[in-house]
Amino acid sequence: MKKLVVIAAILLLPIALAALAVYHTNTLRTTSFTWQSRRVPPEFNGFRIVHLSDLHNARFGRGQSRLLRAVEQAQPNMIAMTGDMIDEQTRSLAPMRELLAGIRAFAPDIPIYYVDGNHDTRSSFYADMLELFRLHNVTVLHGSALLQHNGASMTMSGRGHWGVGYVGGTDIFLAHSPHHFAHFAQLGGGLMLAGHNHGGQVSTPGGQAIVGPQLVLWPEYSAGVYVNGDATMFLSRGLGTSRIPFRLFATPEVAVIEMKAE
Repeated sequence: MKKLVVIAAILLLPIALAALAVYHTNTLRTTSFTWQSRRVPPEFNGFRIVHLSDLHNARFGRGQSRLLRAVEQAQPNMIAMTGDMIDEQTRSLAPMRELLAGIRAFAPDIPIYYVDGNHDTRSSFYADMLELFRLHNVTVLHGSALLQHNGASMTMSGRGHWGVGYVGGTDIFLAHSPHHFAHFAQLGGGLMLAGHNHGGQVSTPGGQAIVGPQLVLWPEYSAGVYVNGDATMFLSRGLGTSRIPFRLFATPEVAVIEMKAE
């Protein structure tokens, strides 16, 4: 009898894991984080950034309805997209078109910033996506920008995966890869938003990435908040998949970062 139980468990385990992977690949979660810093002017208290990363042209609901609902409910003042919104497998820009049109329907004027990922520029649709960004007033951030709110301002900079951009001396830094974090901390810190690692796509139930995007085991950065001196990084699990066509214990994420002055 015990042997039958063991055999049944062995046979059922792959089925259970497959079902869990389907669920984790398609279950969208919202993560909230408060960044409290002396860099935040009082005028920016309560300012909310929605951080989207690594969509890989995935779709969440008809017309991106589930993703758009999560973004709208967050009531953002700004949206940051940290790369790999499309990839080499992209055959249509419809998911991105739906996302941007939907955002502009409920937030026509908020700033949206984007930095390249390692897959975006390899896509045959990259130029078309840049035109889509132009039509929807999305800033492709390669260098510096000034973020203004309630009469105050904060400095921003961005660096695409393959490009050269500003890293230090800025309040908010957008990058695709988290591996710029140590350098960012050395140059004075602030808030860094990044993606790229997908939370491992396959992780432990506690959130430790097992596999990185280049199929590297136990990558240095998984997901969530990292602090180094005066520098804080929020690393998104991202939304879509790459190389490994599923997620396990690394659910797609819409991150909401709220600013608070010290």
